[in-house]
Amino acid sequence: MSHPRLVVIVRHGQSEHHVRKLTGGWTDTSLTALGHEQARRVATRLKDELGDREITLYTSDLLRAGETARHIAGVFGVEPVIDDRLREHNNGEAANLTWEDAHARFPDALSASIWSHDNPPWPGAETGREFYARSASFLDSLRTEGPIPVVVTHGGTIMCLVARWLLIEPSAIAPIGFSAYTTAITVLTGDPFREVERLNDVAHLAGMTGWVPIGDLAS
Repeated sequence: MSHPRLVVIVRHGQSEHHVRKLTGGWTDTSLTALGHEQARRVATRLKDELGDREITLYTSDLLRAGETARHIAGVFGVEPVIDDRLREHNNGEAANLTWEDAHARFPDALSASIWSHDNPPWPGAETGREFYARSASFLDSLRTEGPIPVVVTHGGTIMCLVARWLLIEPSAIAPIGFSAYTTAITVLTGDPFREVERLNDVAHLAGMTGWVPIGDLAS
């Protein structure tokens, strides 16, 4: 399977669903004021690191990712390419509910990791295998040469992309999972071997008032 030499992945900024304690997934909310500031900072950071290198900017079609991508697009002078394969895990009927309401309505849901079985964690949701396949199809479609792919997406999707890059099957993700902070940068390199050059880099948020990563990891 061919692969590009470099892929830069960015998680979206803080979203309204974080502060309103809504489930993530396909719950579609905008960035908060803090999220916009995080997005401005990561855009500046990427420009400082990538300079004048040509990029292709991809984004999930959910609002929080698209708004983050717009900040990056502004500093690079590019138009984002929207790809719904970059969406977060489809959480079915739990979308748009608070976590409290979701657990009250579906008390038997999320009884195990979505990666540990082929049952959807919520009614109408994707299985972990389906989520992985969707995310992997995006990564596998990237060109091996040309502009650097800069991808704005979601925490769960990042886990799928990293696992696919390292050729880890979905059944093996559960014991090695990780979370990505808002606007964290992850860099995948493939020259000549597939490696994770960095994971969850948030140096651009240092000293930022109001940013508390722990507890802000929901998708």
